[in-house]
This record gives sequence, structure tokens and C-alpha cells, in this order.
Amino acid sequence: MKRMVLAAAATLCASAPACAQVVPRPDRIGDPLRYLVPAAAAAFSLYEQDGGGLEELGYSLALSQGTTEALKHIVRSRRPDGTGLGFPSGHTSVVFASSTFIHERYGFAPALPFYALSVATAYSRVHTHHHFAKDVVGGALIGSGSAYSLTHPIDKNTKASLGVLPDGLAVVLSTKW
Repeated sequence: MKRMVLAAAATLCASAPACAQVVPRPDRIGDPLRYLVPAAAAAFSLYEQDGGGLEELGYSLALSQGTTEALKHIVRSRRPDGTGLGFPSGHTSVVFASSTFIHERYGFAPALPFYALSVATAYSRVHTHHHFAKDVVGGALIGSGSAYSLTHPIDKNTKASLGVLPDGLAVVLSTKW
């Protein structure tokens, strides 16, 4: 774990270029994926009839975005185009929080496409000059760390679901012995 922290710190330091005025390009990949990846993670939880997982996803996204916004205002790092606050990347933190949630809750295999879309988002944010590499690395670490700290693996023998009744809601919890 100590090596991972040192490697992440070295990566952040090495990817801190001088701030230069550049023209951003429209981000046709990162902007939609910022919403589609968390929506897909929520849909996956609904498909699995996993109300507890949906709750953990919500907490993970809230922690990730709260931490990201707080750090943006503390660090006050400018974007490559000179506008707005850059570090850490909010787009990257939300998609990596969603991907890590799927990984921690349901396993690595279902998380692979989520991780691929997260990497595409991070690349797109740098490629379109909306962020420096350090911004997306920071966002990825915050998003993954948030989900990792708040997500528990699903117990395959226990299912929880939520139903709507004419006079209220029903929560159904079933387990195999």
C-alpha cells in the first residue's frame, strides 16, 4: 500500500506541467460519459435487484464529488485553457467511483467495461485540454478511494428489493440458508 501511495505521488509530481494558455476542444467523449457511467452502474444495481448496492453507489458518488469540489477550492489549480479550477477532475472522479463500485460490489469481470469507459473519459479530458494529467490522476484516485471505502461485496445469498404499493413502499429482503 505504501508503494502505491508513493507511485501515485511520483506520478502526480511528474505530470505537473507548466500552465499554458491553450484552446479547449469540445469534449464529445468525457462530457456524456460523466453521466452515462454512473447511470449504467445504477442500472446494473437495479438489474441485480440490489437496493443496498444502489445506496452504496449513491454514498460513493456523493463522497467523491464532495471531496473533488472541496479540493478544487482548496488547491485552486487552473485548467490548461486558463479557465476554471482544474485539480482534481470531477468527470474522472465520478466515473472512477462508479467503476470501482461495480468492481468492489460485483467483481472484476463486470467492472472491465466500466474501467475502459473511465480511462476513455480521463484521456478525453486531457486530450481536449480541459485538464492536465495530474488532474485526472487525482480525480481517479479520489473516485476509486471513495467507492473502495464505502462499498462492500454483495452477498450472493442475500437479495434486497424495493417495490411500490398503492399505499406505500415495500422492502423485500430474502436470503438462502
